[in-house]
Amino acid sequence: MSNYADLTNLVETLKNVYGDGLRNQFNDEKITYNQFPKSERKPAGNGYIFGIRYARSQSVGARVESGALPDPFTGKKDQGKITPKYNYGSLRITGPAIETAKGNQAAFVDSLADEIDDIYQALVVDLNRQCHWDGWGQLGRLSAGASYTGNATWAGTFDDDMGIMYFQEGQLVDFYVSAGTSNDVNTGTCAAGSRILSITPSTKVVIFEAPSASYLTTHPTASGFVNTTAHTIVAGTMAIKAGMRDNAWASSDTPTEMMGLGGIYDDGTVLASFENITVASNPKWAANRITNSGVNRELSIDLMLNAVDLARIRSGHKIDTIRMGLGQRRKYANLLLPDVRFAPTVLKGGYETLTFSGGDGSLQIVIDPQFRPNRIYFEPNGVIQKYELTPLGWGNLDGSQLHQRAGYDEWDAFLRVYTNLGVEQRNCLVSLEDLEEPTLY
Repeated sequence: MSNYADLTNLVETLKNVYGDGLRNQFNDEKITYNQFPKSERKPAGNGYIFGIRYARSQSVGARVESGALPDPFTGKKDQGKITPKYNYGSLRITGPAIETAKGNQAAFVDSLADEIDDIYQALVVDLNRQCHWDGWGQLGRLSAGASYTGNATWAGTFDDDMGIMYFQEGQLVDFYVSAGTSNDVNTGTCAAGSRILSITPSTKVVIFEAPSASYLTTHPTASGFVNTTAHTIVAGTMAIKAGMRDNAWASSDTPTEMMGLGGIYDDGTVLASFENITVASNPKWAANRITNSGVNRELSIDLMLNAVDLARIRSGHKIDTIRMGLGQRRKYANLLLPDVRFAPTVLKGGYETLTFSGGDGSLQIVIDPQFRPNRIYFEPNGVIQKYELTPLGWGNLDGSQLHQRAGYDEWDAFLRVYTNLGVEQRNCLVSLEDLEEPTLY
């Protein structure tokens, strides 16, 4: 032992120095959901019904003198319907946990305040994820076969352009065949209710917990299945947020989640019916998709101009906003590097944007890190809106935010929002797809 005051002798006199609060180790941006305006129409009752016109009256035309007048053909009309989707967040906390973790001296955060803030942020982040999809909860796709153990942790690799951007630790995941139409095995044995343990972004590998039957107890669609039997999950299998699809799914089903841009910018390929209108019977109710038969190609200014022109020809609307992810932002910025006129701008709320000159003025480009890869969306401002029945808030119809769990010193609360994204004219939207995505690692 030393006779002088070194660290070993002073260790019992030293204090721990703690930071203030918790540091999030994940992307928490909520850009897209926050930018859509809220519609004045409330989808109450059976939903918000709106009328649309596919074509004007065709009872016009030139005739010779004393000729019969044109036949009185009326224009073609239809009705669409927007209904809300019910999104929730729930929490449970014990009385001792509330009291023990009160105040800065006792914990990094006040436990109750932190749980409340965390569930609020988590719900808005999930709404932002839903904004990019089609209501059916896709998170990713296995790029290689996986060995589902049935009784131990197991790994899934999602090494494609989309990668692991929509996965989060603790998330429950179901697995469906590559078409998304049925459970990965669909014989009562499945990989439903797989909970994520850890994620390695650089390798796009997700480690899942050992399968647990308890995760199927309250599962919306797979509660009668068995998830503890080992089997192989083949490459191409689709990862779905737990409970978002029936075991036998079809594109004509009613989506569970909020409608997102993947469904809104569709031409009937993903959703056979959109807002209660069958696209195959009404082609003008389809959005516009510029594809390359599934083969990715480089972004070009000509492709972007093509999208801008297509919207104007199909609908008479001019494009105001272009939406893309970080990868296509890099591609677009590289196209503009030799151009000294390139300059970023800042929108309300601090969202940084680029601009694009399409011949009708400068178009703002909105960047969202959660945007789906390999595509860019073009839209007129205000066409896509949030149709909200009940705003984001706590389920406290009895005036109490926290509710005691009967017979326990435990307290429950739930957050809710009844809302949906909708459009009342769809043929002014253009999706530019099959674009090369740059690598991140």
